[in-house]
Amino acid sequence: MFKCRKGFTLIELIVVMAVFITVIIITTDAFKTILTQMTKITKSEESNIEGIVGLEMFRHSIQQAGFGLPYSYLSSISYLEAGYAPANNYNDAPSGVPRAVVARDNIAAVAGPSGSEATNILGGTDYLVIKGSTLGLNDASQKWTYMPYDAANPLPRIWPSENLTNSDRVIVIRRTFTESTYTNELIFNTADPTIYWAQFDSTGFADTAFWPTLPEETYFIYGIKSGDPLGMPFNRADFFVARPTDDKRIPAACAPGTGILYKAVVNHDSTNPGGNLTYIPLLDCVADMQVVLGWDVDDGQGNEGQDGLVETYSTPLNSSSTITDITTSSAVAIATIANRVITAMGDAEKLRNSLKVVKVYILAQVGRRDSNYISPTTFAMSDPTYDVSTSPKILSADQLNYHWKVYRLVIRPKNLISNQ
Repeated sequence: MFKCRKGFTLIELIVVMAVFITVIIITTDAFKTILTQMTKITKSEESNIEGIVGLEMFRHSIQQAGFGLPYSYLSSISYLEAGYAPANNYNDAPSGVPRAVVARDNIAAVAGPSGSEATNILGGTDYLVIKGSTLGLNDASQKWTYMPYDAANPLPRIWPSENLTNSDRVIVIRRTFTESTYTNELIFNTADPTIYWAQFDSTGFADTAFWPTLPEETYFIYGIKSGDPLGMPFNRADFFVARPTDDKRIPAACAPGTGILYKAVVNHDSTNPGGNLTYIPLLDCVADMQVVLGWDVDDGQGNEGQDGLVETYSTPLNSSSTITDITTSSAVAIATIANRVITAMGDAEKLRNSLKVVKVYILAQVGRRDSNYISPTTFAMSDPTYDVSTSPKILSADQLNYHWKVYRLVIRPKNLISNQ
């Protein structure tokens, strides 16, 4: 006798398949949504990490301001610096003592300096220049050593690792001390005083002009570059916000009207009109950069750098600046303080004696466009409670569907006398 055999009807199979397909579709859509959101989050985090790395490079460069810079020259000197606008507005060439920090407030929208990128600088942003031996893009610029006195043949100090090589171009500094400070004097070639550099030699310099002359003297040797002769006795990096003329050079996710924060290193060039710049992108999707400087320009007696206090903050002043650019806790009239800051900005010695703090405020985009979000229309680009009150950044209508963040860097350049 056969047992009763029951199966599924066609209708039951169709219903089950329909339910299964519906579940698969819902699950697929959910997975796609999760994957899209995770991609956005991953891209945002990648951007944040890259931004942190770029800003750390920025901070480190500012901290190196003044390292290895000469304070005076043994003889006359002529050198080339940046050869193209607007970078050449911040030159100390052809014969000036280099200023460790040079800046300009709210520059106009102009074409970026000639170099490895074609760019347009965002109008209303600040331009910052840092000078020091370590700001180059080569191994030699990251090295230094010293050479003590020896009447027969003074030898440079050789470190356990990371030494200068015999192909490196260096400058040699004679450092002399007084009761209150020291000075760095640039040493020259004996045969030609216009040659202010030497080729490093671990067995000793053949030119005795580079030898210490007194038993108590020690000469300091700073690497500048490898290979060809120097264009200038230091290295220099310019920082500014610009948008590449080729839109493919900036991420498509960046808001309209934003640019890239660049570090642009001035190349050494022995031919007129001088060096152009090699661009290094530090941070994408930047809407604004503002610089605030902290000064010790008054000790109550009209002297700078004496009491060690930051009593004055300013934007990068120039002769046409107004006194509203400055705040001070000093009892001295604000116009007097403003004049002292303007003077210090143009004088290498006064600057290194009185500049104590460099603050940088950067407004940058966070993540991609978000149609469900409306940003505040203005962002403060300084802290009026502690430094100065600068004009806020006002976003355009097509920038309001983006998230923004103000990054603040506060740096004390360690190689300025004011911080030693």
